[in-house]
Amino acid sequence: MSTNRLYLAIGEEAVRGVKESGTVGFVPLLNPAIPKMEFDDRRRKEFRGEEAAKGDTAVVRMGQRWTASIETPFYTEAGSSAGLVGTVLKHFFGRCDSGQNGATGQYYHMMSPVGDPFSEANLGNKGLTLNLNLNEGTTVKNWPYAGGRVKSIAFEQDAGSALKLSVELSGQKRDDTENEIGGVVFAAEPLRCDYKALNIYTGPVTRVGTAPAFTGFSFEGATRVKPDKVSVKMENGIEDAMRLSGVDYPDKTRMGQYKVTAEMTLDWEDPLSGFSSAAEFRSWLASPESSNLFLHWDTGTQAGAGANHALFIDLPRLQRTGGEPEYRLDKEPMITLKYEGLYNAVTGYMAGVMLVNTVPAV
Repeated sequence: MSTNRLYLAIGEEAVRGVKESGTVGFVPLLNPAIPKMEFDDRRRKEFRGEEAAKGDTAVVRMGQRWTASIETPFYTEAGSSAGLVGTVLKHFFGRCDSGQNGATGQYYHMMSPVGDPFSEANLGNKGLTLNLNLNEGTTVKNWPYAGGRVKSIAFEQDAGSALKLSVELSGQKRDDTENEIGGVVFAAEPLRCDYKALNIYTGPVTRVGTAPAFTGFSFEGATRVKPDKVSVKMENGIEDAMRLSGVDYPDKTRMGQYKVTAEMTLDWEDPLSGFSSAAEFRSWLASPESSNLFLHWDTGTQAGAGANHALFIDLPRLQRTGGEPEYRLDKEPMITLKYEGLYNAVTGYMAGVMLVNTVPAV
């Protein structure tokens, strides 16, 4: 019987399409996540004197690309090159403002969407390499998938579970098979975000610093929400195009429009104090706008003197899109409240994500 091994190491390419298999961050996977290769193979249709009734004589490969869907428990840092978790998020948004708290020592990385993520001031011509190490029989090899772009990210949190990050990517090509990267090390368990570390707020949020490059947040006066589960999905609408540039893979990424959706499943009730799902539903019947949500995972593990590894998701302006109460004979009624993000001129973004850890830059 052969072994059954598979692990992922992510590298940031200095130039898109030039694989990075040396400086990598290891992230655990919740699914096999083997990228899917897509080839543009075309049967040759040319009159060459053959007897056409016998069938086509050749197939020509005109193009290639890959797509991947990664699911991983969310840790504030990656194994080995710790900043690669933040790097993946940065490649979705296009920008990241990093800094250090002079009093407590932890580093913060504030990310939000930009219209031109591939300008020299932002990502430039960088890309991502997915180094998928897996066994071929008893030998482990590295399959580098180069030229990666992040199309969407989703955060899903259920009670009793770790926070799950789902990442959708597209890329240019699978490079030549290499020897196993080896030296596998993953982030320590206390750096994992999970349901015990999460607080969700609606209402007043104090943002420190200048929009959109905020340096901190506080929630005094905000109302805490306690759903059974919550999910936030963000899409950037990018599309890879293959041009007449002499390569057989996509070499141009065109931007679309950012989109954010959020859902919360919770009890259908109207308590005397705190968040009311019934009141939120009635407000939607009266008007489509607007709510806000703020999600904060505090791992409890110090990243500096008195400050912890953490993840913040700021959704400052949300349009309600429905969600009806669900009545059944055999259980209490529940409701799944649904929202879509709107641009907020005060914060300068539709969605902002801050990662706090021990890494100077991501």
